[in-house]
Amino acid sequence: MEKLPQFIEMRKANFKAWSEGFARFEKYFILPYATEHSDPSWFAYPVSVRENAPFTRTELTNHLAMKGIETRNLFAGNITKQPAYLDIEKRVVGSLENTDFAMNNTFFLGTFPGMKSEMIHYSLEAIADFLKDVLNT
Repeated sequence: MEKLPQFIEMRKANFKAWSEGFARFEKYFILPYATEHSDPSWFAYPVSVRENAPFTRTELTNHLAMKGIETRNLFAGNITKQPAYLDIEKRVVGSLENTDFAMNNTFFLGTFPGMKSEMIHYSLEAIADFLKDVLNT
């Protein structure tokens, strides 16, 4: 428990570094932000690839994986499409288009306390290189 305040501050600093780095890519991504009057200790940095982007989440995350950068897809998204829920009785209201979008377009980058600024910088440069390649083709 003694380390908790330091861990929280490190997560917040990593989130801020991601936000500052992703600002130049906002045309292609929906970026997270804290709601007014909140002060979260971020579990991760969730990023959504915009629908009109010239690439998919899978293309980007595969590129990052080849560079040794780990990502995670959003947990569940449209849970009604997850294998454990396919054959159970359920009630669905509406098209669930927003949950489908999140399921197909959102991924997480780490904010864990052991992450160094060099790691974030390396990841952001890998994303910049990916975008440069995609936009030049």
